[in-house]
Amino acid sequence: MAVGVSNPNNFHYTARRRFPGVGRLILAGSWLLVIGLLNVFYAISVIEGSEIFITTAAWLVGDAHPWGWLMLLAGTVQLAAAPAVWLGQRWGFWVAVASVCGHVAAEVMFLSDSAPIAIGLLVLDAVVLFSLFTTFGERAATTRRRR
Repeated sequence: MAVGVSNPNNFHYTARRRFPGVGRLILAGSWLLVIGLLNVFYAISVIEGSEIFITTAAWLVGDAHPWGWLMLLAGTVQLAAAPAVWLGQRWGFWVAVASVCGHVAAEVMFLSDSAPIAIGLLVLDAVVLFSLFTTFGERAATTRRRR
């Protein structure tokens, strides 16, 4: 093409908005999805009366059905919040933070049973919390600058 000849297709580049932290949101939303799926699976097994998970639970006294229904509700909310985290919605962020903090509390309770697995999950939860707070913090700062 010769110098000074115009582009025959009249292409004009349009800059797109940047969305930093997409990978971190995918990590956090996927982890929330995994926690929600496990909670739903455990809840259904408890509601149906499976004894697979409560054979050694000396701390469990009485009927486990209310606990199963509570876990089913929590798992359903977590499953609904995973796409909200992927889309960057604020309510999904708070559900994810609460879920990961609850997961950390459960890990700390059972840390002595299998320490290497619990420590690995604690590190993963720390990475997920870090990714949530940095990504949503960047988005909040960007939103404030635009106003």
